[in-house]
Amino acid sequence: MANYQLSYDFANIKRDLSEAYTKLVASQPTLIGRIRVGSPATQTKHEWLEEQLNPTSSAITSFDVNGDGTGVNVASTAGFTAGDIVRVTTSTGATRTEVMRITSVDSSTDLTVSRDYGGSTGVTLDVGDILVLMSSPKNEGTDPAVTKGTGEASVVFNYSQIDDEVAKVSKTLQVTGAYGISNALNDAVERKMLQLVRKQNSALIYGRKVARDASNAGSAGGILQFLEGGNVTAVGGALSSAAINNSFEAIFDDGAFSNNYMLVCAENQARKISAFNTSGTNPVSQRAVTDRTTGGYVTTFISDLGAVNGFAADVFVDPNFPKDQLAILDMNRIEVNYLRPLADEDATLPGGDYFQRRMLHEYTFTIRDGARAHALLTGLTL
Repeated sequence: MANYQLSYDFANIKRDLSEAYTKLVASQPTLIGRIRVGSPATQTKHEWLEEQLNPTSSAITSFDVNGDGTGVNVASTAGFTAGDIVRVTTSTGATRTEVMRITSVDSSTDLTVSRDYGGSTGVTLDVGDILVLMSSPKNEGTDPAVTKGTGEASVVFNYSQIDDEVAKVSKTLQVTGAYGISNALNDAVERKMLQLVRKQNSALIYGRKVARDASNAGSAGGILQFLEGGNVTAVGGALSSAAINNSFEAIFDDGAFSNNYMLVCAENQARKISAFNTSGTNPVSQRAVTDRTTGGYVTTFISDLGAVNGFAADVFVDPNFPKDQLAILDMNRIEVNYLRPLADEDATLPGGDYFQRRMLHEYTFTIRDGARAHALLTGLTL
């Protein structure tokens, strides 16, 4: 284990361990070590503004009369107002030829539209077609009006979580330095810090956000929770490059793009990604007579999506990640926020024949745009 030269004068009741902890986190093969440390949290309920990435759209659920009429019912009219121009696509994204104008918003799910706008070619609409906001033109001399909300992004939150560990050694062991340990308490603290790394990493992946109250200690929500309801695909089979590419496409369709993607998975799925590197594609050869390293593995996945600069992601293996899942994470939108950085303090009871230090920190996670800027593949063959 790395030695961060922790020292004690035993008169030091409380001590900041955040720098040593940061170095330890970065040295471990865990996802938490790849997450940037953001601005400090200031409350146990940590809030942030979500970006609005994709255009307003809603699926057609039914018609007042039929697919040729003017009464259209949609999943939600949120974001639509009278006068808006909307285009139509099929449920799979194919373009329909008709453009329409919304003449009135009649309820939270009901629209009245003017058909064949601007001489566009009319079609018979189908349940499942998507209305997409195209523009909101205004006439001259109109008054200002707040018609699409306040313009503020939605607020998303997470709760903070407290983790602790206690290092304890006998005074005899501290004095004698048995087993070749020069400072037994120092060694015990480092080992307990490693336990904290593992617990924090598990919370980052699997955590569920729960408020602190008389019945619950409170906990922070993790990546898997914030990705729920978003670009989640139940593959139900072997991992494939097509499945990963389709997930990148879903992110792109939601209006997201990043230069810092990471594919996160357990070791079994990482080996399947390496198997994409078929013979003859990227052959591996010895580089020098003295080089005895052979084999091959994939460290970066290049998507086939022809976007500006392309979609590429480093492959990161975390043995704690679900073996039947793979996440595409925009690392620019994920961070850990500390309400109280790691510190330890003397926890030796009066008269105790031992030295004892309690390490404690309080943190939360910011995971922006979980439903749009990231993706998750589930149900993968082990």
